[in-house]
Amino acid sequence: MKVLLTGDSIIARYEGLKEPHLNADLKRDCPELELNNTAVSGINSGAFFARLSELVLMQDQCDAIVILLGTNDLAIHKQVPIEQFKKNMQLIASAIVCLYWPKKVVLISPPAVDEKKQHVRNNRLIASYAKKVEEVSEEYGFHYIDLCSEMIKQGNLAELCHGQKNDGLHFGAAGYELLSRLVLEKLKQIEKDSQL
Repeated sequence: MKVLLTGDSIIARYEGLKEPHLNADLKRDCPELELNNTAVSGINSGAFFARLSELVLMQDQCDAIVILLGTNDLAIHKQVPIEQFKKNMQLIASAIVCLYWPKKVVLISPPAVDEKKQHVRNNRLIASYAKKVEEVSEEYGFHYIDLCSEMIKQGNLAELCHGQKNDGLHFGAAGYELLSRLVLEKLKQIEKDSQL
């Protein structure tokens, strides 16, 4: 199965590995996956849409596409208004459905943060932006992963959000372990659905 992974730093970061941490975890648990990662650290939904051709549309066609955006849109020091964020996500979604059947697209909410360390994002705000990602997923018939809720449900955000930067946002092994498991569940569902 060929998968395009894209979005912001949560998808892009290497965290000391030789490849993006998410790629390494996914391949460890599912070695037959062929992964292409075009994620860009620091990108928001508007900039992503502006670069959609390069990051998605001109890439080789894959069996599934996984997108995580919103982390940078909601940061209070550079915030994109929530309704503009939703419009951006709709623009991205409508362009992607030209290339990908909706049931092959997975949108992921921004992650929860450790509020003791992260000062420009909080989980209440993240949940409101996550809701917009969910609304766009429903509107277009995409798969959706509520990473924010899953992290809060798992508990121990201090451990989940602890990566090399140790900023309460960019996570290391524990956070990627959870993200990888959630992505793999969706990819297995997509693979199963495509065999029906």
